[in-house]
Amino acid sequence: MASTGSMTGLRAAVSLIALAATAQALPHKRDGASYTRQGCFVDNLNGHRLLDSAGYADDAMTVETCAAFCSKYQYFGLEYGRECYCANSLSTLAVDDSDCSFSCSGNSAEKCGAQDRLDVYTNTLYVARKPATLEAPYLGCFVDQGARALPDNLLGADDMTAQTCAAHCANYSYFGVEYGRECWCGNSPPKTPAAESDCSTGCAGDDTQLCGADNRINVWGSPLPSPATVGDYEYVGCFTDSGDQRSLRGSVTYDPAMTLEKCAAACAAYAYFGVEFGSQCYCGTDLEASAAQVSQAECSMRCGGAYDSVCGAADRLNVFASTDCKEDPANVPSVAGFSYKSCWADNVAGRVLTGKEVRADDMTVEKCAAFCQGFTHFGVEYGRECYCGNDLAGAAASESECSVVCMGDATQWCGAPDRLNIYEAAAPTTTAAPTVTEPALKS
Repeated sequence: MASTGSMTGLRAAVSLIALAATAQALPHKRDGASYTRQGCFVDNLNGHRLLDSAGYADDAMTVETCAAFCSKYQYFGLEYGRECYCANSLSTLAVDDSDCSFSCSGNSAEKCGAQDRLDVYTNTLYVARKPATLEAPYLGCFVDQGARALPDNLLGADDMTAQTCAAHCANYSYFGVEYGRECWCGNSPPKTPAAESDCSTGCAGDDTQLCGADNRINVWGSPLPSPATVGDYEYVGCFTDSGDQRSLRGSVTYDPAMTLEKCAAACAAYAYFGVEFGSQCYCGTDLEASAAQVSQAECSMRCGGAYDSVCGAADRLNVFASTDCKEDPANVPSVAGFSYKSCWADNVAGRVLTGKEVRADDMTVEKCAAFCQGFTHFGVEYGRECYCGNDLAGAAASESECSVVCMGDATQWCGAPDRLNIYEAAAPTTTAAPTVTEPALKS
C-alpha cells in the first residue's frame, strides 16, 4: 500500500543482494510521452535530498506511477526500488548509470535507482507556476514575517486563487496571497522584496498559480489615485508633514467621518487644503517650503467618511490648491483707536489678556476692537476668539506663527492655536494749557 508524506523511514527491509543480482540486466525506462530521463544522481548527500518537495514510497512503484504523482513538478526521481521524489530544481552531481541498478518494485523491467542513487526524469509537460495576470499590476514576491506586509482582512480558503483574493480585497489598494490558501489586504505597499523563487507554493484553488509560501507573499495593487479636482481645488500631490513643522499652518479640523469635500468646505477661505491620517483636515494660505513631495503610494489611508478616497497617512498630506485667486491676508494697521503690535504667544492655562473674552464664527479685527473698547490691548486668536486686557503678559512670537485667518474676513489674520495678533491702544494725546502772562502793575 502506498503512503505519502515524510521520507523518514521510507525504506523497508529489502534484500540488496537479490535486487542487485537481478537489476544488472534490466534496461532503464527511457523517453516516455510525458517525461525524459536525465540520468543517475547522488541523493542524500550530507543528509539533504536532491529532490525534496514531495515524495512517497510504494511496493508497487513504477516509473509511470512516480511520473503521475510528480506531474505538477519539473523533476521526479526513483530510488531504492520503491521510493519516488519530486522537485522543481536539480543539481548536477550525476554519476554513472550503472550506479542506478535496482529494479522497480512494481515493474521488474524498469530501474528505480539504488541506495542513495536516483533515476531522475524531467516532466516534459510541466508548466511552471507563475503569478496570475490580473487587472491590478503585479508587484512581486515580498517577505511577510513579523509585522504583516499587508495587515488587513485575512481570508483563508481551500479554493484560494489570486482572483478570489482580488475580489475579497476590492476596497483596498493592495492584496496578496500566501501559503497556498491565505489572502491579505492593505492600503500601504509592502516594503521588503524577496526573490521571486521564494514564492513557490501553488494556490489551493489553481495549482498553476503561485500563492506565496511560508512567510512569503505574492502582491498585486497600486496606490489609489486622488481626484484631479474637488470643488474649486486642484490636486497638487502627496507631501510630507509633521507635528513639529506643519506643511499647512492654518485652521485644523478633526472628523472621524472626514471626506475631501468636508475638508474643502472647512478650508474655503484658504488657498490650500490637505487631508491626513484618514480624519484630519489642514488649511493654509501657503504650502510651506518644508513640505516635500513624495510618491502617491505614501498617501494610502482611506478617508474615514469615504472609503473610496485616500486621506493622506501618518505624517503625509494629500494637498489641493484653490483655482480661485484669493487675496493674501494681512494685519490691520490700525482700528478704532488701536494699532497693531505683534504676533504674541498665548496659553490656555495662563492667558496673556485676562480682561474679558468672546468667541464668534464671524470674528473680525473690527468686531474684537469694538468689544474691547476701554482696554489698553486686545487680541484675536484661532480665527474666532477675542481677548481684552490692560496688562499684556508673555512675549512676542514670530509673525509666521499667526497663520489662521479671521472667520468673518479671510483677508485678516486672527492668530493661531496659542497665538494672538495683539493690538494696543494709542497713548492718549495731552494738550498743555497756554501760559497766561499777567500784565505788569502800574505803579
